[in-house]
Amino acid sequence: MKKKVVGFVFCLMLITTSSTSVICVQHENMSDLTRISVDYQKDICSSGIVKFEDVEIIRDGYGVPHVYADTRDDLAFGMGYAIAEDRLWQLDLIRRQSTGRLAEFGLAAVEDDLFIRTIGQSEKEATSLFNNLSASAQDMYIAFVAGVNQYIDEALADPDNKMPAEYVEYDLLPEYLTIEDLVITGIMAMRLWGEAGAGEELYFLIFLVDIIKQNGFLNGWKIFNDLFPIFDGNAATTLNSTGGNSSQSVFKLPLFYSPFVIRLAKKIIDTEESFGQRSASLGLMHHFGSNAWVVGPDKSASGNTLLLGGPQMGHSIPQQVVEVGLHGSDIDVVGITIPALGPILVIGVSQWCSWSQTTGYSDLVDTYIERLHPFNKEKYRFNGGWVDMEKRTESIVDSSGIAQNHTIYRTVHGSVLGSFWIPVLGGLAITRKEPDWTKANDTLDAVLNFPICKNVSEFADTVSYIPTSHNYLVADRYGSIGYVHTGWYPIRPEKGILGRKLDPRLPLCGSGREEWQGILPFEENPQEINSEDGFYANWNNKPSSDWTYFEGSPVWYEGSWGDNVRRIQELLASDGSITVEDMKNICEMVACHLTTATAFKPFLMNAIENVGGIDPEIVAALEEWDCYLHDVDHDECYDFPGVTIFNEWLYVVYQKVLADEIPATIDERLSRPLLLHIFQGENSSVELRYTTYLNDSADSIIVSALEDALLTLESRYGTTNISEWLEPVWMLTETDPIFTEL
Repeated sequence: MKKKVVGFVFCLMLITTSSTSVICVQHENMSDLTRISVDYQKDICSSGIVKFEDVEIIRDGYGVPHVYADTRDDLAFGMGYAIAEDRLWQLDLIRRQSTGRLAEFGLAAVEDDLFIRTIGQSEKEATSLFNNLSASAQDMYIAFVAGVNQYIDEALADPDNKMPAEYVEYDLLPEYLTIEDLVITGIMAMRLWGEAGAGEELYFLIFLVDIIKQNGFLNGWKIFNDLFPIFDGNAATTLNSTGGNSSQSVFKLPLFYSPFVIRLAKKIIDTEESFGQRSASLGLMHHFGSNAWVVGPDKSASGNTLLLGGPQMGHSIPQQVVEVGLHGSDIDVVGITIPALGPILVIGVSQWCSWSQTTGYSDLVDTYIERLHPFNKEKYRFNGGWVDMEKRTESIVDSSGIAQNHTIYRTVHGSVLGSFWIPVLGGLAITRKEPDWTKANDTLDAVLNFPICKNVSEFADTVSYIPTSHNYLVADRYGSIGYVHTGWYPIRPEKGILGRKLDPRLPLCGSGREEWQGILPFEENPQEINSEDGFYANWNNKPSSDWTYFEGSPVWYEGSWGDNVRRIQELLASDGSITVEDMKNICEMVACHLTTATAFKPFLMNAIENVGGIDPEIVAALEEWDCYLHDVDHDECYDFPGVTIFNEWLYVVYQKVLADEIPATIDERLSRPLLLHIFQGENSSVELRYTTYLNDSADSIIVSALEDALLTLESRYGTTNISEWLEPVWMLTETDPIFTEL
């Protein structure tokens, strides 16, 4: 089993017209329709007895269920039933992932379940949030649960035909879905999708410690700031803005953190990574990073607005998302959702608007270090006094059916991720402060209302209730397009305890002197309607140059992942008459584009010209390669030897320039922007603090690395005939973790 790796796991083309008709995710194979008529009464939900009208589910030729009904409640019921019919096992695992109940299925460790319960909502809190939803939203959630549970009833009654094979294989039975399951899963999805790249102070702390260990105290601090600068003026942006803080005002010396904090940070990181690896192995929510672009009518060939959304959520079978159509009442929409989120469509096209989203990577989460009382580990120091932690007991059942009780703590800053305490001496706790999740009901209401937003402005108002960091791209049928960077961003003080300048990359002190001063007004978030360029594009890149909510994540550096968006923008800008086919072609082209080659190849070619001595055949091979990964003849090898030569050179030149400074514990890919800044020299957008990365001229080192790379390739391929130096296409195979688990 193998599958070529491309840049998109799922790609949804959404087209909204500016005339009187709407093209909604056009399906061509509609001849083979399977009809399911469901009559039901909502008498299996603890919330009471609710009567529903008939629901009709029509599956198109791709198997996508389209639900037809006269009321929103009936649509939600049909959606729940259809998703359960297709994805009951997956739905069950996702809700167990979010509620910390995978261990009892034998699919996770108790520690994994404890971690997710620690950072998540309790069942009591979920009930409260549900009770604060609007009445119409409550009814739809209740109906969705009823639809799922009706299918579970049918599966239990007819397991040979309706029970998913996994339950039979594991000798398990499905458990009825609850309202609380949906609320907790919905909030967890928003967290995992919208807090990526935020609250990663513990990771940066460990990076700093490792760099200092390898380079010494002073040089290590300089290299850390070069590797993870607070500002990169050449970062790719979605909005055309000017300004921004171009300086990196940081202490000349790094802050001191106790060995106990560092040890605790490593333990917490290990727990988080274990959860991520477990989720990935099961094909559950774990990976979020996407692209999307929207085109206005002045740039489209037909005069319509066009939108393409490419959510990148890892490779799994089945995919994390499921496609559904809802048709009736005031809703006419087709889109995608994650199976346990309820009656919401996170990306879709309605009769009014089309929308897609990507992870925002803005910093709206902080890590705090709390001081614990020497005689009571459940008290922490805050504002000059000792405060009792909030606590609750969670019972986690392991695979043998034995329940284990665990106490979960919170401080004023949030969940206690880990603690260290010794009687009499006291101790420390590390906590995570996030946006206010007591208002998460507003978020659930907002997402539920996406299909009924009638224009871009209304959509922008709706997403203002979303506390997490996302990029929303939207188009409406009237010819408007828009971009909104969502999230509730804290207003942080510039200085903290003892007058220290706060560093957004490192943990804060929980004493009460380094507290948030409020939340940034939403109108100050990066957003715009109807760009003069006629389009918006985003690939998790920085929203605007003047946006300051940045923690040092390499996604927003020149030459990094976020730079992928530049190619999309170039292709959109160069075409004044974009068609649907063009949109799809751009999708394929950027998926095969090697961003590192676009960034580094000019320096390689310039050095070859300046230094000389390289075989003209090698030079020609590099020149004719266009920085794309082509396999036109489908021989499972890339068509140009330039791919092979460049990739080997990039590896070798990294070893020559940065291996001495950057510890092996830091992924090489995180260091590529620094390597680019080194080659840029005086033209770099980042003023480097450490000045001795190079022990020779850049050109000499670049050519020397190329010479070493060529010797390696000659040995690897056993020939000097470079036409045979064709790198195999990167594959997902049966040896990859996800397929091994399946």
